[in-house]
Amino acid sequence: MDSYGDRLLERNIRRFLGLRGNRVNEAISGTLMDDSKRTNFYFYNNGITLICERFDYNALQPEDHKVRVEGLQIINGGQTSKTIQATLAGLLPGLLQNLDRAYVLVRLYQVPKDASAFVQMITYATNSQNPVDLKDLRSNDERQRRLELSMKDLGFDYRRQRSEAALRPSDISTATAAEAVLSVWRRCPQQAKFRSSEHFGKLYEYIFTTDLTAAQIVTAVLLFRIAENKRKRPPDGAPDFVRYASCFAAMLKGRYLLAELGVPLEKLDHRQFDRARQLVDSKGEEFFIRAIAALDDALKKLYGGQQVSLQQLSATFRRGDLMQYVTPESHA
Repeated sequence: MDSYGDRLLERNIRRFLGLRGNRVNEAISGTLMDDSKRTNFYFYNNGITLICERFDYNALQPEDHKVRVEGLQIINGGQTSKTIQATLAGLLPGLLQNLDRAYVLVRLYQVPKDASAFVQMITYATNSQNPVDLKDLRSNDERQRRLELSMKDLGFDYRRQRSEAALRPSDISTATAAEAVLSVWRRCPQQAKFRSSEHFGKLYEYIFTTDLTAAQIVTAVLLFRIAENKRKRPPDGAPDFVRYASCFAAMLKGRYLLAELGVPLEKLDHRQFDRARQLVDSKGEEFFIRAIAALDDALKKLYGGQQVSLQQLSATFRRGDLMQYVTPESHA
């Protein structure tokens, strides 16, 4: 699309969000460039919605209709349109030949020129339907189903599908499970807290490995909940960084728990779960205190004992450079 093409997007609600760093647009472009997926583009994409003031076509023509359109505007599908344009612009000439196998659904509505209020309603309706989260797309994954059944045996309900019902203490949402596992067992606390949009995308296979057990998830969540409660309601006299360190504290608590159990992570299954839960109940608070002390030491090493502002603390726990100072033996 040139400047004329950009004018087609005047009534679209967003400017082009780009190819790099935008998960949806990257996927659209990837489908176009993949020979094995290109023919399915029609099925993978929601399509483009346009309005116009007038259109005409020869109804007697059996196929390949040519449509004459006046006052054309894209009101939904601007990202698809611009992504297709950007993808085509970046392809080598030889790769353009097979793109005639890719189709996209187009909806075209003729509306009166003075029907701006009606157009606004269409634009709102087509852009405001409930978005499908990546968690939703993974909800029927075989791993998620298996974990749901296994958790029931442990006395917990795994909420693998979104619901408006309030969570009970025995309920575990997939979002909390992913954040807890990534913090506690995968030891990536900065990604757990600040890259949640990737938990069911790029990081899904890393978090929900084929050997991940329900016992490991529940144990991680129980440890994580203690740290989260402290973050939300810091104890009297707690250091300022407690408000930012729940995922880091949960990670250290996982280390302490395994040390107490005397087993490696792969052995933490339903046979070890009762012992693990008892340790969380009896020593969870102690583990948290030890974790905060370890993090306090790590921060002093990182900053050389200098005073650290709240803004610096927030930024520190968003990064991974603190990890080199938090050793497995910290306050063990």
